[in-house]
Amino acid sequence: MKEITILHPFTPQAAGVVEQSVPTYHSQPHVKAMERLAKEEHFNCSMEYFTPRLWSYTKTKGLLKWVFYPVRLSLNGDHKKWKKQKSSACLKAYSKDIPDVSIVNMSGHSNPFSLELAKIILQKKKSYIAMLGGQHYSDTPANRAYYKQAHHILVHTRMQKAAMEDLELFKGLDIRVFPLGVDCSVFKPAESKSKTLKPELLYVGRIVDWKRVHLAIQTVKTLRDNGFKDVVLNIIGPTSSEAYLETLKQDIKKYKLENHVHFLGHKEHAELPKYFQEADLFLLPSDKETFGMVMIEAMACGTPVAGMDCPGGPADVITSGVDGILATPETYDEAILNICRNQEALKTMSEQARLTTEQSYSLDATYQVLKSSVLSAIKTNS
Repeated sequence: MKEITILHPFTPQAAGVVEQSVPTYHSQPHVKAMERLAKEEHFNCSMEYFTPRLWSYTKTKGLLKWVFYPVRLSLNGDHKKWKKQKSSACLKAYSKDIPDVSIVNMSGHSNPFSLELAKIILQKKKSYIAMLGGQHYSDTPANRAYYKQAHHILVHTRMQKAAMEDLELFKGLDIRVFPLGVDCSVFKPAESKSKTLKPELLYVGRIVDWKRVHLAIQTVKTLRDNGFKDVVLNIIGPTSSEAYLETLKQDIKKYKLENHVHFLGHKEHAELPKYFQEADLFLLPSDKETFGMVMIEAMACGTPVAGMDCPGGPADVITSGVDGILATPETYDEAILNICRNQEALKTMSEQARLTTEQSYSLDATYQVLKSSVLSAIKTNS
């Protein structure tokens, strides 16, 4: 039986994810597609990560297994930085019993571990697929070899693919778009929703400075100061920077927004639909998003997204003024204020957001690309 794995060569903690929640929270489009691959193609499929624990361990849920390899500890603390993490246990496992196809999920900078793993995979005459996130790349001889020797490369947006094709690093390589789909039967609009616009705003993601949550808080102040006295912002997600969290709390106190902004902490993935459904607008103020699965989940629930007009994720998904909002950091709060003043336009935007998701971001689209990728790599191995 063929062995297929998606390897995330970092600890969930380093990516801002609670480790015990990984099977039901992280990379859910990949999980759903891998479950279907296991069922329809009868492959053994696994999702793999590193762990700060001292020993490897495995979890099984349905047709999938999750494998966790101990991260290599380092005195200088590099084991806490996801791009620099390594696992001797993972390398040893692959040297002994290698999957038929390995999909390696790493940023465009790659990392020493991925390069070392690729050598083992090729020595064993198997294939690896490089799955890339992020908008920045390191053009080094080692990375050129890594991408050239990959069976192909997977990215999540058309804009990312187009940008990569203009770079010498990726010239002539097979780059495929692997759309991240959402289960539209779970993430769906509420059957009934209050017609009173508070508005209720929502942010879901890590609390860290590059996510720019402070722009969401500034937006609450702008709305409050312009007549929306009941505006609410719910913030869901783990804290990756205590210092940044403290800065946000100081802003809330300075603007007297204690009754308007609520930190709800981590929520399990299955809990998220109700928060998306209740929100009038989903805020995605970071300009470093390459896709943002929460954006698609919000839109599937009929909640328009206010994102940044920058290369990558939001601009590749949202048509500004139609199914969401694209703005700049300088105009972000004003753009949201304007749409909140036009409830009819917001209602139309909500309906269109759901339609966009149904048409372009289904789980079936995710599965078909995964299946094609894996089967083509297996054929090369034969």
